[in-house]
Amino acid sequence: MLTLLSTLSLVAVAYAGPTKGTITLSNGKSAGNAVVFLQGDAKPQPMKNAIVDQRDHKFLPHVSVVTVGTKVQFPNNDTVFHNVFTEYHAAKFDLGMYPRGKSKYQVFDRAGVAVLMCSVHPEMSAYVVVVDTPYYTIADGKGRFTIPNVPAGKYRAQVWHESGEKTTEEVTVSEGGTLALKTHR
Repeated sequence: MLTLLSTLSLVAVAYAGPTKGTITLSNGKSAGNAVVFLQGDAKPQPMKNAIVDQRDHKFLPHVSVVTVGTKVQFPNNDTVFHNVFTEYHAAKFDLGMYPRGKSKYQVFDRAGVAVLMCSVHPEMSAYVVVVDTPYYTIADGKGRFTIPNVPAGKYRAQVWHESGEKTTEEVTVSEGGTLALKTHR
């Protein structure tokens, strides 16, 4: 069983500050593209601009985070036709095939993970993680992350990784605090 271990260094002033940390897989490799978010009382606004591009037979970026209610643009900047579809929760969507230079749009109205696929190119896949909080980020290639402007307080810390690893744990963000999270399949 693969275990994802993350150590979060929580630094916050009385009103707000950054939450920083590193996520490492149990095999010692970094957990690049892991999504980290802190669920509390604050509700986010839908994002104004979210794009998942189709280029060189890939969805770019491979992992995206958007807030509930965000309309995501899916431009086709490849030389071939593509199709974007998912079985996102109970609401499936299929944007149909479309050529280079065209864009299609989809609103993500519920929290969760959408696995994007292309019916024309089965090797193409990506993830859109939909969160209901303004406090989120994606870890870099070395598993490092920063969530800006997190007010001190109690949160439900969550980590998601495309390997299937995830965790949910109640945490308190305070000045100079640290937190270790272990995830399991």
